[in-house]
Amino acid sequence: MSLDSKKEFKKICIRMPNWLGDFVMALPLLRSMKENHPHAQLTLIAKPQFKELIKLFPVADEFISLPSGSFSCFRELYSMGRFEKPDCQVLFTNSVRGDLEAWFLGADKRLGMAYPGRYRPLLTDTYRLDSLKNKLNEIHQTNLLEGFLKSVGLINSVNSSPFKLVGTRRVSNRIGIVAGSSNNPQKCWAVDKWCALIDELSRQIPNSEFILFGTASDCQISRAVANGCGVHLLDITGKTNIRELGQELAACHLVVGNDTGGMHLANAVGTPVAVLFGPTNFLVTGPFFAGSKLFLQPEGCPREGGSSIQLLDSNDVVTRLMDFLKGDFIREGEKNVD
Repeated sequence: MSLDSKKEFKKICIRMPNWLGDFVMALPLLRSMKENHPHAQLTLIAKPQFKELIKLFPVADEFISLPSGSFSCFRELYSMGRFEKPDCQVLFTNSVRGDLEAWFLGADKRLGMAYPGRYRPLLTDTYRLDSLKNKLNEIHQTNLLEGFLKSVGLINSVNSSPFKLVGTRRVSNRIGIVAGSSNNPQKCWAVDKWCALIDELSRQIPNSEFILFGTASDCQISRAVANGCGVHLLDITGKTNIRELGQELAACHLVVGNDTGGMHLANAVGTPVAVLFGPTNFLVTGPFFAGSKLFLQPEGCPREGGSSIQLLDSNDVVTRLMDFLKGDFIREGEKNVD
């Protein structure tokens, strides 16, 4: 499966993932496609809330918001395809709906990956992962997509450098906290553990300013953390759109949080992150961009995850965080700690 690497594409459509973390992990691939095909128009098809996010990252030329209803979505894509049919469409989704959307848009080449046991008959070209069946819990999602895009000649390499946001300045004493996890309550550390962590950090790092971030669905847990701490926290959970959230995270000197989309966004704008893992696999879906990052798991947890996040002890997290702050973080190094 390969495209003509010398072909000058006029228009490439990319169906983006539906979750914030997955969307952010695809950004290095979009940047590489833009660099490899500078004259092509890159059009992103995604949920409307991501339109603001793309204003932060110069990785595409056009954004098409998906209508909410399936019927209206297919009808609108079919109508667009009659007048603006792309040369090819790349699917970063793995759903029947996404494949139907691509079929209605009508690109001659519809490209996607297929996990073992999955078949995607509506695609014209499928990058099968059968040979990696026993390694899929060790390969990062972005690297899987990298192999796929290289196989079809759309990229040559991936640049994992964080994006630098114009007009943002990092504040040395500002620590961001992401205490919620919109898509999976099992990834949420307990409120009392967050409070113990923040109280101890405030003692060990005097004059720190703590800010709670998250989506509207995280307001309840953020409010509980703010009320349970012995120090003042600024709670802006649910009060920013995604673009504003990226700018706020870029102004932090460190962000600590559960395995959630906000942590990927903080990592993408170059802010050092410390991410709490338990049930999920940081090898596959951990923040991808280069930079200072600390991945924390409960003692005895397999590297690929599978333990309850509640087994993470707040005292152990404080100890690891302080070591992180005294090492790579203070020197603003690029070494990953996991």
